[in-house]
Amino acid sequence: MRRVLVLLLVATALVTVAGCGSSKSSSSVTPPSSSGQAHIHFAKTKFVLHAGLAFGAFHRWIYKPFKAGDFSHPLRHKLDVVKALAAAAFVSHEVLLARQDVGASKLLRRVVLPLVTIGGAVAVIRSALKSHQAPSASTVGSANSSISTVKSDSASGGAPIHETTVGAPI
Repeated sequence: MRRVLVLLLVATALVTVAGCGSSKSSSSVTPPSSSGQAHIHFAKTKFVLHAGLAFGAFHRWIYKPFKAGDFSHPLRHKLDVVKALAAAAFVSHEVLLARQDVGASKLLRRVVLPLVTIGGAVAVIRSALKSHQAPSASTVGSANSSISTVKSDSASGGAPIHETTVGAPI
């Protein structure tokens, strides 16, 4: 009975969080300049924020439970699967926002491809979990490797990323 109550509370929270907010992204965009590229204020700062939230959520609610074997029997660890599904949606959203911010920074443009890889891997992980399957080790490893690449390239571009889950809706 307690598990059912917890699942209902988590589902209600997810529906509430999904319905909140505006339809606009959090990146402030001004009209395109003469070069055709939209200017995003504080692009590097926003990138570090979005990437830190995405990477922290990925490691806390997807990578660590996967390594612990919590997804090997999805029906036995239902709450972990629900948390991972919510985290995957959150990670996808934050990676998308980070990709938008990266486009406005010449120093960080080299992390676009790893961000695309992370987004694709998280989509595959989410699909596997939705169909009650454990994600493959190669997919989870690919996402984790791409996260490491983004973190190191970002740090060398002057924008070190610090993972956090503070403020994550999960």
